[in-house]
Amino acid sequence: MAGLTQQKRFTVSVDRADYEALQELGRSVSPPVNLQYLVRLAVRNLLEQHASKQLTFPLERR
Repeated sequence: MAGLTQQKRFTVSVDRADYEALQELGRSVSPPVNLQYLVRLAVRNLLEQHASKQLTFPLERR
């Protein structure tokens, strides 16, 4: 991950079902990972796919 010492904090709200699924995902790996790590990883992957023009889904709000 890029520049852990220069991180910018923000708040995001998710549906309860998504939150619980993320918690389960984090617990399912060995060693377990926290929600912050999962979200940073997801954001990094999204940005890398966008930069390489390989984003496989639209970004429009539903």
